[in-house]
Amino acid sequence: MAEETYNQTPQDLGYHFPAEWEKHRATWLSYPHDDSYSGRELYPRYSHIYHQFIREIAKGEQVCINLRDEKLKMKVIRGLELSGADMSRIDLFIHPTNDAWCRDHGPAFLVNLAAKEPKVIVSWRYTAWGDKYPHDLDEKIPGLIADHLKIPIFFPGIVMEGGAVEFNGKGTLLTRKACLLHEIAILNWIRIRLNNTSAIIWR
Repeated sequence: MAEETYNQTPQDLGYHFPAEWEKHRATWLSYPHDDSYSGRELYPRYSHIYHQFIREIAKGEQVCINLRDEKLKMKVIRGLELSGADMSRIDLFIHPTNDAWCRDHGPAFLVNLAAKEPKVIVSWRYTAWGDKYPHDLDEKIPGLIADHLKIPIFFPGIVMEGGAVEFNGKGTLLTRKACLLHEIAILNWIRIRLNNTSAIIWR
């Protein structure tokens, strides 16, 4: 598992969250599986639609997918091939997960194009919405991805879902109180240590 690389904060090192719409190399997904808490009944019905979704993303960028095991990997390959997906644009990784919510449990990428390492990861503490569901595997995903990409990772120790915040790349953060646990402490930490956030828009 990756370890925190610096004692300094990302802001100290000149990193910031890019805007949601900035150009990026790839999209990371965690593939649903039939023993996950959200996929037990739905998985057989939506897997072909999910393959079509991946096929469409892959037309414009690389798609990186976390998978539970080799058995699921073979099943996904067959499904993607049947959907007509360009497999050269899809990378599959055996990164076991509890469920498919990669937007929440996946890595947060920060950038500083002038740095020796132009990209780093922040790994929030993911608790599956207050320990509502198992999350021991999901919480390891950012570290596994940092290991694969061989880039630094920061562990701020803050409980938060990645999908709870969005940035415009210029110091504005968009969020809502209902998404955040201990929201004031979290946002103060982001403002001071991560993104030099100058404005917060509550929705």
